[in-house]
Amino acid sequence: MFTALTPASSSSPGAAGGLQLHQLRTLDALYQERSVTAAARRLFITPSAVSHNLRKLRATLGDELFRRGPHGMEPTERVDDLIPQIREALGILDHALSVRRFDPGDSDRRFRISCLLSLRMELAPMLAAAVEDAGSAISFDLRQIDDSFEADLESERADLAIATVDRPLPGLSSTLLRHEDVVFAVRADHPRGSGPLTIAELAHWRHVDIRATDFYRATARDRPVKETMEHAEIARSLAEHGLTPRIGIIVPDTLSALEVVKATDMIALCPRRVAETHGGPAIRLLAPPYRTSSTPMRLMWSVRRDRDEGLRWLRGLVEKAVGDSG
Repeated sequence: MFTALTPASSSSPGAAGGLQLHQLRTLDALYQERSVTAAARRLFITPSAVSHNLRKLRATLGDELFRRGPHGMEPTERVDDLIPQIREALGILDHALSVRRFDPGDSDRRFRISCLLSLRMELAPMLAAAVEDAGSAISFDLRQIDDSFEADLESERADLAIATVDRPLPGLSSTLLRHEDVVFAVRADHPRGSGPLTIAELAHWRHVDIRATDFYRATARDRPVKETMEHAEIARSLAEHGLTPRIGIIVPDTLSALEVVKATDMIALCPRRVAETHGGPAIRLLAPPYRTSSTPMRLMWSVRRDRDEGLRWLRGLVEKAVGDSG
């Protein structure tokens, strides 16, 4: 539960008046947009009104709140601490004021989910069946995830996002769907023969490098970044032996990589579940010859929408379709 949002001190200018709802929405919009003009556009008010609200907030909270930086308005630590509470409070209020209850049998909502192609292939049949079962005008929009998924969730351009990230991300609620580990895929009649994969073989055979968002990692700044094979454990393991990987082709997703593997002598590092589901008998899976760790796959949404009944229903469908218990 969120804690009370209080001024820095009772003697601060303007503290007696407390925080107003429109000021909290202004602070949240500024935190997302890092621009007075963009925040005004989001809130459908004038930039001067945003600036006025910001002055009131600074006086009430006794903090500068935002400073000019090379990439726009940079929040202070005070704002970073307040935003999770503000978003939870706004979400509770929005839910309390909403008179619309969710009934999948009597809804025309379109839910938007950002995820990888391989996950869309897992989700689509289950969601299509849910549409038919509901017998209503409900629908789903499955789209490719990219680096803007956090902003899309905050602005409600997307309802849910699924990605493998090491830890929960600020401003987003999440639930663990499953853990992903990796394997090397080679074609079943690969000339390497049988036996465990070796470091020397990793340097010898050309690799299919999966460039896009199949491998999300969280950096020290808690921001997900795309990590390709050159930056993953394989490159570090080879470097310990004075070796480097030989990249044969770069593709945007695991399914494309598996098709290349089936037709060539190249090898590809893939998420195990995708390789097992879509590889078929033409693919053989081999354990990496170095220590690996699994990565949590998380279902994420804006913390402000924790109590959205429609999203609760949708999250249940997704967990059933692609979670460990699905």
